[in-house]
Amino acid sequence: MYECVQAGKDTFFMDCPSRVGIFRDGGAAWLIDSGNDKDAAKKVLAILEGMNLRLEAVIVTHYHADHTGGAALLQQRTGCRLMLAEPAAPGNFPEINTALLYGAHPPKPLKSKFFLAQGARYEAAESAALPEGMRLTRLDGHAFAMLGVCTRDNVWFIGDSVASEHTFDKYKLTYLYDVEKFLQSLDTVASLQGKLFIPAHVAPFADAAAIVERNRRWVYETADCIEALLQTPMTFETLLKAIFDRYDLQMTFGQHTLLGATVRAFLTWLMDAGRASYFCEDNLLYWKAAGQDGEGR
Repeated sequence: MYECVQAGKDTFFMDCPSRVGIFRDGGAAWLIDSGNDKDAAKKVLAILEGMNLRLEAVIVTHYHADHTGGAALLQQRTGCRLMLAEPAAPGNFPEINTALLYGAHPPKPLKSKFFLAQGARYEAAESAALPEGMRLTRLDGHAFAMLGVCTRDNVWFIGDSVASEHTFDKYKLTYLYDVEKFLQSLDTVASLQGKLFIPAHVAPFADAAAIVERNRRWVYETADCIEALLQTPMTFETLLKAIFDRYDLQMTFGQHTLLGATVRAFLTWLMDAGRASYFCEDNLLYWKAAGQDGEGR
């Protein structure tokens, strides 16, 4: 854990729970993601010192705290530039991320380092001067703005654009912001040409076809599950309980927030596709599958 693994002539990564990419550009280093917290950032700084590299910049694939958690310390200690996909606001004001999940100013249970990173000074990666041969692509869906980063060794760092078989086996659900864009990003990953693909939480792979297809199948299976449950109209909280019961999940405040947001993303997608709608009755909002009883909208 936390060892440095070489993935190309000038491309490395720190193998840890939220992987950090390292690209060597002469005597400078460019990181992809910052680690999930200050301790991870300190470990990557020690790796760079051992490689005699000066930290130039960090491209953060997206604004979630497990990717931005070490960024503030890296910037404070080295003066490095920090970059995010446009817009960069959730990096500069990280409470936006937790407010986005919760829908308002977040309560104390959502202020741990898992949800809330320290703010720092970010710029938009798309308009920045990058090392020769480095290129970016958008992989939105898991977050409303996420980047894939390719080094000149043709190694792709693809953030959270795919989830692992282990995640689906253990948790059944994984966080999504936008289902349609997630599917589009899966198509993008499948089309990328690269020698190696390095997700943040999934084992690196050379061929994206199988894991892309598994993620795509998960989307359709989850949508079908929700649609089947909505054959009986129900409120959102009843639907969320039914999903947790179906998948044998344990409700916590954090899981209610993360997976509740994911279920809302699926409801949006089903509604846009004409497969679900809603109605209000006795001051309650009910969701239902298309064609079921109730005054749909």
